Amino acid sequence: MTWRILHWLCRLVLGGLFLYAGFTKLYPPDHRFLFEMAVSAYQLLPPWAVIVVARTLPWLEVALGAILIAGWKLRYTSTFTALLVGGFIAAMGITYARGIEADCRSFGFGEAISPFTLARDSVLWLMAVYLAGYAWRTRPAAAAAGFS
Repeated sequence: MTWRILHWLCRLVLGGLFLYAGFTKLYPPDHRFLFEMAVSAYQLLPPWAVIVVARTLPWLEVALGAILIAGWKLRYTSTFTALLVGGFIAAMGITYARGIEADCRSFGFGEAISPFTLARDSVLWLMAVYLAGYAWRTRPAAAAAGFS
C-alpha cells in the first residue's frame, strides 16, 4: 500500500511540476523569448537547435505533465520523463562544470545553476526513475483482468 501511495505522489508531483514549468515558459508571451535566451546561454546547441528546443520544450512539458497526472501509458511516459530529467541534469551539470553562468529557468524564474539546482533535479529524477520502475514492475490493468 505504501508503494502505491508513493506512486501516486510521484505522478502528481512530477505531473504538476511539468505543467507549471511548461506554463511559466509560455505565459506571459515575453517569457518565451527569455527561455530562448536561457537555452542559448548553456552553449550546448547550435542556434537553429536552440530555437527548436525553446519553442517545443514548454509544450512538451505541459503535455507530459497532463499525461503523467492522467496516468495514460505510464510505462512509456514515466520512462520518457526519467530520460528527459536526466538530460536536463546532464545539460546543467556540463554547463556548471564548464564554469558558464546560466540560469536554470526550470520553473520560470532566473535561478543560476548551482549544486542546489542539480540536487533538486536529481531528486526529481529519482522520483521519475521510481515511477518508471513501478510502472514496468506492475502488470497493466487489462492484463491483470485477463484481457491481454
